[in-house]
Amino acid sequence: MNPPPTMLCAEEARAVLSTTLRGVYGADTRLVDWSADPQFTRYGKERVVRYDLHARVADLPHAQHCQWVGKFYERDDDARKVAMVLRKLPATDDGAQGDLALPKVLAYYAPRRLLLLTFEAGEPVSPAIAHDPRTALPAIGRALAALHMSSVTIDAVTSAADVLTDLRTRIAERCARFPGEMAFLQHKLTQLERDAPLAPFAPSFLHGDFGPANLLWRAGQIVVLDFDKCALGDPAQDLGNLLCQLLRSTLRKPGRLPDFDSMRVAILDAYQRCTSNDPGLVERVAWYEQATLLRKLLREPFPAFENDPAQRGRGDAATAGRRDGMAGYRSE
Repeated sequence: MNPPPTMLCAEEARAVLSTTLRGVYGADTRLVDWSADPQFTRYGKERVVRYDLHARVADLPHAQHCQWVGKFYERDDDARKVAMVLRKLPATDDGAQGDLALPKVLAYYAPRRLLLLTFEAGEPVSPAIAHDPRTALPAIGRALAALHMSSVTIDAVTSAADVLTDLRTRIAERCARFPGEMAFLQHKLTQLERDAPLAPFAPSFLHGDFGPANLLWRAGQIVVLDFDKCALGDPAQDLGNLLCQLLRSTLRKPGRLPDFDSMRVAILDAYQRCTSNDPGLVERVAWYEQATLLRKLLREPFPAFENDPAQRGRGDAATAGRRDGMAGYRSE
């Protein structure tokens, strides 16, 4: 399948935006002018464009300014899955949406696999954590709990077995490049296999990549973006992924965020206060933290697990910290 273009031609874009405006604001709405910025974000696998529009809306004296996001997908099924999820989530959180904000679906243009969403403004969540951790960290925990408590169902399912399958493939590829890392990596894989958690009785809706790159802070709310990896599974997986990303941030830029242990406690405490009792959650979260950390370390372009200290020294301080955390992992 040939990937779709990152930009529509001017004529097609005007037609798509005009049709969408009329669907949102009424048949008498007229697009006055528009612009497209295909480089406003550096995150995400799919190609994203921000559209700035000025439109005349019936009964309003001045042109209205709108900002939308257009996301181009390689697969029609993926675009439709995200659209379905975003349409259902606000109506299925049982009133627990106080800390959670989501983009709204405006339209889906199937010929180009283009999903149009509202542009959600906000500041990056990491500075908010640094400035006011007592407010921001519990809000993150509650927002994730609201997602996990939703009743959205999708076909995609993920589990600890899937995580291990992915790690085995990555480790085999890594050891082919750096044979000296084989003993360490095989040992860590064996630990993870031994301690792999059982799947929960009732899987939850998972975001799939719930971390600072996909979160914004806006007036006390957590804006959650990019549901491309959503699936059903163990809520501990989302929590472990989030905590691993915060750990990486503390190691890469020491002093920018509060200490990791305090962030972990604050998020888990807020999350558990909003969800039903889940025996074993903390232990499962710890497993997913370690699995995520190992997966991220496997992406390093230089030896990170060599027995020779001189070889290990080629990495930066953050890599060394993550490696040492991995090396010190011991399951109870």
